[in-house]
Amino acid sequence: MTGAAVRPPATTARFGRAVVASAPLRISLAGGGTDLPSYADRFGGAVVGTTTDRRVCVIRYPGLFGGGVRTAFGEPEEVAEASQLRNPYARACLLRAGSPRDLQIGCYSDAPAGSGLGGSGAFTVALTAALRHPEAPGPAELAEQASAVEMVDLRRPVGKQDHYLAAFGGPCLLRIGRDRSVEVERLRPHPAVARYLDERLMLFRLGGTRDAGHALAAQARGALNADPAVLRSLHGIKDLVEPAVEALRHGRVDEIGPILDAHWALKAALSPTTADDSVRNLYALARDSGADGGKVLGAGGGGFLLLSAARGRQQDVRAAMTARGLPELPFGTDGAGVYVGPVATTPGTPGP
Repeated sequence: MTGAAVRPPATTARFGRAVVASAPLRISLAGGGTDLPSYADRFGGAVVGTTTDRRVCVIRYPGLFGGGVRTAFGEPEEVAEASQLRNPYARACLLRAGSPRDLQIGCYSDAPAGSGLGGSGAFTVALTAALRHPEAPGPAELAEQASAVEMVDLRRPVGKQDHYLAAFGGPCLLRIGRDRSVEVERLRPHPAVARYLDERLMLFRLGGTRDAGHALAAQARGALNADPAVLRSLHGIKDLVEPAVEALRHGRVDEIGPILDAHWALKAALSPTTADDSVRNLYALARDSGADGGKVLGAGGGGFLLLSAARGRQQDVRAAMTARGLPELPFGTDGAGVYVGPVATTPGTPGP
């Protein structure tokens, strides 16, 4: 799959019908951070992750009276031209779509922004799919265009894992080439893995939000400067990908928690922003209560704590986290990637 820059469509798609698009939020199991250009351009990267049934939904609705663009992404905006939007993601996506007007767009999410679940990647994939409809670009093309929004247009120091997982869905192994190409292998885990993911893997809200760009920028500087400690941690993180893939393929679910634990240690060595003392104490409590591994999702500094419970210890881990005031975010696994389709604008009228 090519990693070349994606050009906007030559003509603006037709925006006269209501469209809904959604993309899943993800859980990264191993390799996160090695997809960043600062590392992957020199060594190649690898990430294994899976998507959840928690999603980001975008609705594209026609007909803003008097033209212009109205958006509802947290803070509502109404502007004459897409270039005037304050929301950087929406502005960049609309500019790539040819700066359409006479348009209304809203967004809804199953998780708060800045949660470490790949929300910005899912949002840009879903919005790109909604703006491209009724075209039918494949998941790789959507992922490339959405990643270009963040990496090229907004110059964020991020990689492509969130966009590709959101576009393809399900458990995937991503290999990132030194030319920024992405090879996607859809994994077919052992049936025991589905039970493990549904029963023993849990998400707890740490509170606050985090912008991955800040932590990733520090990591990128370390990789670009060939900082030995940074490179050692990133090499170790990439080395965990193959064991994670083998555990998924062969149903060796008791190996997944220790892999997450090893990832935690390497990420903590990579950057002090991964976890402050309070998060480290929570993780230690979780381990004492029966967790066999876990990690802070995303670049760290807030969001969600992913915990793997040892066999039969789910309720012990859950009780310990609940007692410390951490709300759990229930989730299931979902193999569906990005979805887009028309919706009826008149009750009882089917979409075209």
